[in-house]
Amino acid sequence: MSQTPTTYGLPKKRDEVIEALKEAYANGNLEEQEFEKRLDEAMKAASNEALQVVLFDFPAEIRNRIFPPNTPVQASQGQNLPTPVPVNKVKVIMGNDNRIMPEFSNAIARVSAFLSNQKLDFRVSKVPETPITLHIENFMSNTDIDLRNELLDGKQVNLHVSGALGNIKIFLPRGVTIHRNIQMMGGNFNVQDKQRSWIKRITGKSNKPVPADIQLEVNILGSFWLGNIKVIY
Repeated sequence: MSQTPTTYGLPKKRDEVIEALKEAYANGNLEEQEFEKRLDEAMKAASNEALQVVLFDFPAEIRNRIFPPNTPVQASQGQNLPTPVPVNKVKVIMGNDNRIMPEFSNAIARVSAFLSNQKLDFRVSKVPETPITLHIENFMSNTDIDLRNELLDGKQVNLHVSGALGNIKIFLPRGVTIHRNIQMMGGNFNVQDKQRSWIKRITGKSNKPVPADIQLEVNILGSFWLGNIKVIY
């Protein structure tokens, strides 16, 4: 049985999330670009579950104050997590699919997009095992995979990519070690360190050490034709 998004009390929860974002920005815990991005995400959130993702990396006491553990989304290891849903494949054909995934595990074998826009958000997912292997299939589509999850600390992730004429974005937490073993046939593979980019804009230097948040190994394998893969952390 899939999880039904909850909307009761959404306006009040949205106001609380926005106040938490403003406080974090005022205290210097969010840079301006990230603050504006999350503010937009909060304004567009259509469910309480989507709102919780906005605060995915905030301290547990802030998350639990706004979304107490006795709400439909239960707390685990300091996070408010959706109820697990058994799923083996996530497939979208000629459409738009934006999902908050309750679990990141080997039970989810493949995600596929054909002439579509697909976003899979694992920021507040349970992570019960390691290593985890996920097959990403993309044909003439835009696929976003968000793995900025603190529960990936100490884990290993294998991402097998296949397809053509598409764009794939993979969001990873700081502290990640990326192993590129993918063949790009006529496309581009880029890695963007957002923290270093921000430091360079402010200081003009890009060699300032960045503290690692978690230890995570990610292997990106397979082959992709005439498309683009962008890894952001």
